[in-house]
Amino acid sequence: MIDKNHGWYTLAISGDVDLYSAADLLKKTQEILQQNISHLHIDCSRVNYMDSSGVGTIIRTMQAAKTKGIKITFSGIQGTPRRVLSMANILPIITEAAPPHQKQETRS
Repeated sequence: MIDKNHGWYTLAISGDVDLYSAADLLKKTQEILQQNISHLHIDCSRVNYMDSSGVGTIIRTMQAAKTKGIKITFSGIQGTPRRVLSMANILPIITEAAPPHQKQETRS
């Protein structure tokens, strides 16, 4: 989901972030960071499992965002992914925030 008016992009990931999927996720995040955005939000609420490859992908994405001056936030980190990021001592440097929401339509 992208909101070009506000300069943010929300990426929702799901399933396992492991040796088999981490390269594809990194490729996707690098493509997103090439766009004209100021904020990347990654929704991890549907991630069931993460291994060291996933941790590496998170770190590389954060580094690339910082280099480009793009703010990066995460939400929904829970269960095994939370424990893995905590054990890797990455959780303290991750900014967790509620996902940005698109403007709601009002009904009359």
